[in-house]
Amino acid sequence: DFQILKMTSSSQAKAHRQAPFSNFSKILAIFLVFTFFWSTWNLSSLSDDESGRWTQQVHLQGTQLKKKSRSGSGFAMPEINPFRHVFKLPSGLKKSPNTAVFIQMGNPELSGEMLDCATNVAEAAVSTRSTIDIFTTYLAEADDSTIKTILRQFEGISGVRTVRAWETPNRGADVGQFLSQLDRMVEVGANYDIILKIHTKTDPIWRERATESLCGTKEQVQSAWKIFSEETNVDMLSPLGTTFGPSTEVNDIFPHIVKKYNWDDINSEGPRSAFDSQTVSKMNELYKLMQPDEGKTTGTDTFEAEDLTIVAGTMFWVRSSALGVDALAEAKYWLDERMTNGYRDNGGAEHILERVIPSRIKANGNLIKELPPAPKVIAIYFPQYHRVKENDLFWGEGFTEWTLLKPIKEPYALKPLALEDGGLGYYDLMDADGASRKRQGQLANAAGVYGFSIYHYWFSGQKAPKDHKVMHKVVEAMLKDNKPNVKFMLSWANEPWSRRWTGGANISPDDVLLLSQEYGDETEWTEHFNYLLQFFSHPRYIKIRGMPVFVIYRAGHFGPSLVPMLKKWRELAINAGFPGLHIINTLGNFYNNDKETKNLLKVADIDASFHFWPLLKGGGFVPQSRTASTENFDIPTDQQYWGAFTGFDRRPRSPDDKYPLIRSVEEFRDGLACSFSQMSQDVTRIGTNLYFVTAWNEWNEQAVLEPSQTFGFGYLKALHEEINAVPARTPGDIFEEPVFLPKCAA
Repeated sequence: DFQILKMTSSSQAKAHRQAPFSNFSKILAIFLVFTFFWSTWNLSSLSDDESGRWTQQVHLQGTQLKKKSRSGSGFAMPEINPFRHVFKLPSGLKKSPNTAVFIQMGNPELSGEMLDCATNVAEAAVSTRSTIDIFTTYLAEADDSTIKTILRQFEGISGVRTVRAWETPNRGADVGQFLSQLDRMVEVGANYDIILKIHTKTDPIWRERATESLCGTKEQVQSAWKIFSEETNVDMLSPLGTTFGPSTEVNDIFPHIVKKYNWDDINSEGPRSAFDSQTVSKMNELYKLMQPDEGKTTGTDTFEAEDLTIVAGTMFWVRSSALGVDALAEAKYWLDERMTNGYRDNGGAEHILERVIPSRIKANGNLIKELPPAPKVIAIYFPQYHRVKENDLFWGEGFTEWTLLKPIKEPYALKPLALEDGGLGYYDLMDADGASRKRQGQLANAAGVYGFSIYHYWFSGQKAPKDHKVMHKVVEAMLKDNKPNVKFMLSWANEPWSRRWTGGANISPDDVLLLSQEYGDETEWTEHFNYLLQFFSHPRYIKIRGMPVFVIYRAGHFGPSLVPMLKKWRELAINAGFPGLHIINTLGNFYNNDKETKNLLKVADIDASFHFWPLLKGGGFVPQSRTASTENFDIPTDQQYWGAFTGFDRRPRSPDDKYPLIRSVEEFRDGLACSFSQMSQDVTRIGTNLYFVTAWNEWNEQAVLEPSQTFGFGYLKALHEEINAVPARTPGDIFEEPVFLPKCAA
C-alpha cells in the first residue's frame, strides 16, 4: 500500500533500500531490472493507448516498476506508434536536459493543472528517452487521503523516475516550500540542469497563464528546452507578460496583473509600487548575504536599477546553476527569520526572494525570456469518408468524398498517400475495429496536433431527419472505442445542405435544398443539448476552465434563436455540473454574408472567435499574412484564436472554381513561424491558446494535413517543426522584432 512518509534524512531512505531481500525478491528484482532496461530502450515509442502503458511508480520507501494495463491488471505490451520515426526532434535538442519539476501544492484541490503540466514535461522527456523527477510539498492541514490520491496520479505518469513528497509548514507560501524542495534536492545529492517551478496559485487566470506558457503541451516544453540548449545566456523562462521591473510600461505586462493591482489607473505608480524603497533595501540586504560564495567581482553588493526584476506569480523554468543554491544556504537564517507564517500580500522574506532570484540573473549579465501560452493546434476534421444514408439518397449509392476525388487526372489534385507508402490511403472511417481512425490518432499525436475540431451535423425543418442527426456515426464510435485517441471538440456546421455545397439554396437553378437547417424551440434545444452531453462529459473533450468548448459555424444564420438557445444551453450545462460553456464563433466569409452576425456576436455572449483560414478573407478582413494569423481584427468578440491553412481548392467539388489558393509546404512553415513569433510579443494573448488549422482531412477542398502523394508528410513535418520551436521574447528594455518573413506577407 502507498504510504506518505515524513522523511527527515536521506539515511532513512538508505536504510530502507538496504533491507535484506528474500530469494523471491531477488528473482523479482532481476526481472524488474530486465524490464526496466527494455522499457528504457523503447521509451521513444511509449503511447497512452487502449492496450496499456508503462508507468514508473515510485513509493517513498523505495522504487518500484509497475506495468499497468488500462483495466488495471495484466501485462499487455505498449503499442508502438508507427509514425514515431517520421518526425524528428527539434534541431539543437537531441537529448532533454536533466529535469525536475518542483510543485508547491498549497491548494491540493487545484492539483489537476499541476498533473497535466508534469505529464507534458514527462512526455517531452520520454520522446528523448529520458525521465524526470518530481518534488512536491503540501501543508499539514491537507487531507491525507487526498494527498495520497494526488501522489498516486503523479507516480502513474509515464516517464517519471522518482516522486519525492513531504509535508511542510505554512510559512512563506510557495517560496517557502520551494526552499524546502531545494534543501531536499541537496540532501539527496540530486543535480539538475533545469528546474520547473509551479504551484497551485488560487487566481485561475494567473495560474492558467503560467501553466499554459511553461508546460501547456509537450511541444511547448521542448520549445523551452531548445531555447536553453541554443541560448546559453538565457537562465530563466517565464510566462508571457509576468516579468517586469519598476520602469516597465504597463502595456508590456499581462493585462490581468495590471487590472488586479489597478495599475491602469492614472494615479497609480504602476509596477514601481512593487519596488518601493523598503523592498529594494531588503533585496540588497539579502543580495549581499548571497555574495561571498558566488565569487562575484563586480565590486558592488547592491542591485543596479535596471536589474530590479520580478516574475510575478513565481512560476518559471530556470537553470539550476542560476538559483545560487549554495548562496541561498548562506542566507538561510536570514530567510527563515523573516518568512511569513500563513499568507500576506507583501513584505515577507518570500516576497524579497521572489525578486532577488530573477534580479540576480540580470545582475550576472544573463537573460530572462518569456514564453507565450502554448499554441494548441486544433485541426479541423471532416467526419465523412464512409457511407451515409443521406449521401446515398442525394448522390447515389456508395457515395463518399472519395467518389469525386479518385477519378481526377489533373496534376493539381492532392490525393492521399497509400497505406503501403506509410500513409492513410483511401480510408473508410467506419472500417473494422476503427483501424483508419486509430492511425489518424497515432499520426496526429506524433505530429503534435493537440486535438480535432470535428464537424457536428444537426438539422431541423421539413427536410430534416426526425432524429435531427446526420453523419454522426464516426463521432459516436469515438466515444466507444477511443479512435482516434486524441482530444476533440465539436463544431456545429449549422447550414443547409444544398446541391452545390454552398451552404445556401436556390441561388441558382441547380442549387436546390437537400437538408433544411432550422432551429426549433426550447424543447428541441434541450433535446440537442442532452445529445451533446455525452460528448461534453468525455474525458478527452476539450474544456477551458472546466467549460466544454463548442464551435458554431454560422452564428448569423440562427437569427433570433441564438440568444435564447445559448442561454438555455448554459443553464443546462451548469445543471450538468459544468461551470458553463465556452462558445466560439467561426470568423470567415459568413461574417458579412449573414447580416445578423455582428449584432448577434454582441448580444449572444459568444466567448471568442477563431480565424477560419482562408475564408477569413471573404469576411472582409485584410490579414497581413498570406497563410496564418499575425493580428487580431476589429470584431465584437475580444478573444480571438488564431489559425493557419495548408491550401484551399474546391475544384474537386466544383471544377469551374476559378480561385484556388495554393500554399506550398515551405509557405505553410513560414506562415507558422511568423504567426508564432508575433504571438510571442503579444502580452494580451488569451490563456488557453487554441490554434485552428484548416484542415486535417478536407480532401475535396484540398485543405489537408494528412500525408499526400504530392507532399508526403510535408505539412505535418512543418507543423511539428514549428510547434516545437515556439520563440520566447525578451521583455522590458530589450525589444526583439517578431520574425516576419517576406513570404508571409499578403
